[in-house]
Amino acid sequence: MRILVKQFGGFVGPTHVMSGLQIDRLRTFREQKGWSQRELARRSGLGLSQIHNYEAGKSDPSSSNLKSMADSLDVSTDFLLGRTDDPRGHMGDGVLTSDENLVLNTFRHDGWTGIARLGVERIAK
Repeated sequence: MRILVKQFGGFVGPTHVMSGLQIDRLRTFREQKGWSQRELARRSGLGLSQIHNYEAGKSDPSSSNLKSMADSLDVSTDFLLGRTDDPRGHMGDGVLTSDENLVLNTFRHDGWTGIARLGVERIAK
């Protein structure tokens, strides 16, 4: 994360925090789709100059613009920010394992009491 500082009468403090957009990921996934910057801009509802500035590292997108680009590219915002190496994000593909389904269904049916019983059963095995 880059932090730019500005000095006011001896006090130095942050004035703008860059989000850390991973320019290479934005460009790579745009190019993998065979899209120009203009096409990404059109699909994201953004201006061509905005996409150009993001890829050139001249500015960082707002959260809503980041989400628009991520949705258009079918990747997560966390991936574009470098917070995960999985393009789908921290949640993966959204498919629950059999154990996760068991816990979820037990909770839905029996609440915390069911979860406690399930935990005791699993520990006893």
